[in-house]
Amino acid sequence: MRRSVVFAATFAMLALASAALAGGPDCAKAAHSASMAEHKGCTANKEECLKAMAEARTHGWLGVKYDANDDGVYVVQDVVKGSPAEKAGFRSGDILFALNGIEMNEANAERVGSTWKSLKPGSAVTYTVKRGGISKQLPVTLGTMPDDVYNAMVAEHMKEHVDVAAK
Repeated sequence: MRRSVVFAATFAMLALASAALAGGPDCAKAAHSASMAEHKGCTANKEECLKAMAEARTHGWLGVKYDANDDGVYVVQDVVKGSPAEKAGFRSGDILFALNGIEMNEANAERVGSTWKSLKPGSAVTYTVKRGGISKQLPVTLGTMPDDVYNAMVAEHMKEHVDVAAK
C-alpha cells in the first residue's frame, strides 16, 4: 500500500492520510484514513474533509511530497520550490525519521501527532532524516501554506470523492 501526499505540515496532513496519528478527536480522521487506503478512496463526506483540510492549513507548513511505504517509512519524493523544506536542505530520497527527537513510527504516533498539532507557522523544529544511511539533523522554521498549494491539495482530494462515487 503506497500513498502520496503533499506535506501541508508534516503530520497535520498525516492526520488525514495515515492512521499513524490516531488519538482523541483524530481517531475519526485516522479511521477515515485507514478506510481510504483500504478502499483506494476517501469514504468521509466532503464537508468533513474540507473542514479537516482547512484546519490543517492553520498548522505550520514544511513543503515536501512524500510516500509512505508498507513498512511505514516516509520517503521524501519532492521538495516544493521556495518552501521551508527547500531552505532547510531537504532532498528527494530523504527518509523522515524523527521530529524534534521523537522517532516517527507507529509506537510514537500519539506523541508525534500532539507535537505536530502544537506547531504553527513560525515554529522552529528539527527533523532527523536518513540520507544515504547517515542521520542528518535539519532545523527548519515552518511557514504558512501558500494558496496555490492549498487549492491543489483540496482539488486533488475532492477528485478522490468523485472517483469513489464513480465506483
